[in-house]
Amino acid sequence: MARTPIREQLEQSGWSEPLWTSVVDAGWLDVMLPQHLGGLGLGIGDVSGIFTAAGRYLLPGPLFDNAVAVPLAVGQATRDKHLTNLIAGRKRISLADGAASGQAGDSRPVVRDGRLFGSVDLVRLGGAADHFLVVVEEPEPTLVMADAGMPGVSLHRRRTFDSAAEHARIVFDGAEFEPLFENCKGDTARAAAVVAELRDAARLLFSCEIAGTARHLLDSAVLYAKEREQFGRPIGAFQAIQHLLATLATRQITLEAACEQGLNSWDSEPASRYVAATTAKAIAAEVGRVVGEGALQVHGGIAFTREFPLHRWHVHVLGLQGRYGDQHTIAAELGNLLVGKEFALW
Repeated sequence: MARTPIREQLEQSGWSEPLWTSVVDAGWLDVMLPQHLGGLGLGIGDVSGIFTAAGRYLLPGPLFDNAVAVPLAVGQATRDKHLTNLIAGRKRISLADGAASGQAGDSRPVVRDGRLFGSVDLVRLGGAADHFLVVVEEPEPTLVMADAGMPGVSLHRRRTFDSAAEHARIVFDGAEFEPLFENCKGDTARAAAVVAELRDAARLLFSCEIAGTARHLLDSAVLYAKEREQFGRPIGAFQAIQHLLATLATRQITLEAACEQGLNSWDSEPASRYVAATTAKAIAAEVGRVVGEGALQVHGGIAFTREFPLHRWHVHVLGLQGRYGDQHTIAAELGNLLVGKEFALW
């Protein structure tokens, strides 16, 4: 399908079925899927390039949810039959995790009397999902599956300026669910570990997506500075523009290095996953915004117009900035851990 119809679909509903079908057909959702389910059984480092490309080309859809969260869950769950059937049926699954948007803990999903209660705000592509992979906080962190069409599940779409990420608020009011882990001591600990790993992976891979988006913004700014002329010569010949682009390039390289470090240590140093992923996300949150603002500045007023698409990448960066914590939230989080001596930098 040509770009224009897809763009129109995204602007109207935040979703493009043909585009998502292409992602599925390309096998991107199978990279981390266990081999016994027909996947490649690879790891975070192998799938990271997809997220960088998704950011660079502004690919919409619940990519993390289906390409990472689902394989992580099904690879370690003890009650995975329902989830396995959904994977085989190519059902669209959205991750509903209140931590993604920094939602207050007392409003997040909980299980009471065998039913699911609570809500999750700002679920990416929640309105297009068939099922939800829900992070339940109480009584212990775990993962459950909920059918989007079941009684007790309601969703409220929330349009945003980011055409690549429509959001929805999902409310659970006594909804039935399918547990992925047994309610026993050993399985409870495993479920909590999976939730922690999932959140670390989200921070690291969203950092890769921001890096891809920021790289597109920087490259576009450099190209525009070479082509746009003012006073008889390209604006890139002016020292002020050169200094700005050099600063943006330095920040971009720092972000890409942080992502690479986090990916390299994911398997070799599992104990440092949290610190590496969290650090990368803090850098990505700041650098993505700075590079986006700088790219818009190089382009001037035209960058904000509807006819010039550059602002779409900048808005996408802003949408990902607070996903699982921005630089300020993460700085406070790491600072509290340092004060509590739960980890050391050296």
